[in-house]
Amino acid sequence: MAKLSPVFIELGLQGQNKVHVISELVDKLHQKGCLFEKKQYLDAVLERENLLSTYCGHHIAIPHAVSKAVKKAAFGFCRITPLEWDKDDEKVQFILILAIPDSSSSKNNRHIDMMSQIAGLALEDKVRKIWKSAKTKDIIIKTFQ
Repeated sequence: MAKLSPVFIELGLQGQNKVHVISELVDKLHQKGCLFEKKQYLDAVLERENLLSTYCGHHIAIPHAVSKAVKKAAFGFCRITPLEWDKDDEKVQFILILAIPDSSSSKNNRHIDMMSQIAGLALEDKVRKIWKSAKTKDIIIKTFQ
């Protein structure tokens, strides 16, 4: 499997609510050249979120969508002041936003690898402890390699 590397890392984000934070993170993906069309991708992520929450336990949410608005598979990492994601869940402190291109090509399954690697990392207690205490982006980057 290829090494993972986030296209951006935010360590001190403060968000008003889930939609505001997702919008901010989609902006960052767009600034990094990962998206063809920012609003189209944001709408896809929010639609996905409305269908089924991307909160996955351990104070982690992984918002994502498959969309033609995505140029290339990529992800960003965010550590945020604890934020209510969904009413009945624990507050979210880590967000990994995934941009997944809509490709009919079966050989373009890099996003499946990316999603499974990220989910696997997020379930590791020692990785979450590093994410929580990291003072620099370099420390976060090392957890993905």
